[in-house]
Amino acid sequence: MFTAHRNDVTKRITEVRLLLDLVRNMEAPPPAVDSLEVRVLRGLFFVHLYSVLEFTINGAVERFLAGVGDLQVKAQHFEPAFLSVALDSTFSSLRMVSEEKRWPKRLEVWSRAASEEICPVNSGIFGLYLQNVWVERIDALSSCLNVGEPMIPNSAYRGYVDELVDRRNGVAHGRFSAAGVGGVRRSPDLQIRLNAISETCLNILDVLEDGLDSRCVVQEKFRGLYP
Repeated sequence: MFTAHRNDVTKRITEVRLLLDLVRNMEAPPPAVDSLEVRVLRGLFFVHLYSVLEFTINGAVERFLAGVGDLQVKAQHFEPAFLSVALDSTFSSLRMVSEEKRWPKRLEVWSRAASEEICPVNSGIFGLYLQNVWVERIDALSSCLNVGEPMIPNSAYRGYVDELVDRRNGVAHGRFSAAGVGGVRRSPDLQIRLNAISETCLNILDVLEDGLDSRCVVQEKFRGLYP
């Protein structure tokens, strides 16, 4: 289920490596000032690298949730944390409900959680949430999906992830110019960030694939029912 997506992620990482190689070859030796073209390319590097991270996690999560949906799990067999995902439609029905219906609607949540009915799973539920892949959102996603291993494999990478999102947003939404962002970091610094984000992307794939294989969203005592 993850093989094709993993191959696509690898191809996109390769594209970013090619961009970085181009930047490295065009940089002026210190203390000479780099050309505007080089600074622009270094700024766009952050946009390009961020696109790999967002592509990776969105595709991996969709495949994970599609796999969970294929298992046809009864609501009462899910781990409590995953009910935050599985019962999305029920939680959504609580919005803007009238006062007279508020308490029956809240009871409905617990009734569905205890149900023996097959609980459908919306594989695209995190689409909007993962349009900005901040560390805080990755952490929340990990908790909701009940995966046992951290998606960010090294605590030192957490700062690089948030920096990447901030720089990408700054360029994409016009707060910063690409040349302005690219004037701060030279290719050795960009290589460190490429390594960190590449490892994070591949780890996200591993964690979600392993989680699906181990049926991490299903309570342990019921996992044998969903081979």
